Amino acid sequence: MLVIHAGFMIVAFLAMAFGIAIAMFMRGRTWWLQVHRRCETVALICVFLGLAAALFMVSRHGGPHLYIPHAWLGLAAGIALVSTYLIGRLQMKTGRARMRPLHRWAGRVAVALLLLNLLSGLSLIGILPI
Repeated sequence: MLVIHAGFMIVAFLAMAFGIAIAMFMRGRTWWLQVHRRCETVALICVFLGLAAALFMVSRHGGPHLYIPHAWLGLAAGIALVSTYLIGRLQMKTGRARMRPLHRWAGRVAVALLLLNLLSGLSLIGILPI
């Protein structure tokens, strides 16, 4: 189950990073928004699947949830990712360009939290000596 959790979270981080790169560097192309949306949707789905795997894994071993910093950081990253996604969708539905800076900053915070949580998870299982 650990491999499933880690796999989904790594794919989520990569999808989000790719979606951000598309928005930053391919904005002049006609297809950039569609690819950006799809990447971020994949990231969101993978975070939810990774969270489900983590909840199952902790429940199966009888441990308490939100017991370690990795779990709290993951919760913050998940909230930031969902917020970023919803702000982006709301911006597109309402056509309010004023929301663009909020969406961009929320995305930056989300990807930073995802990266920190990814590193803390790799440290937790002994891959990174942090």
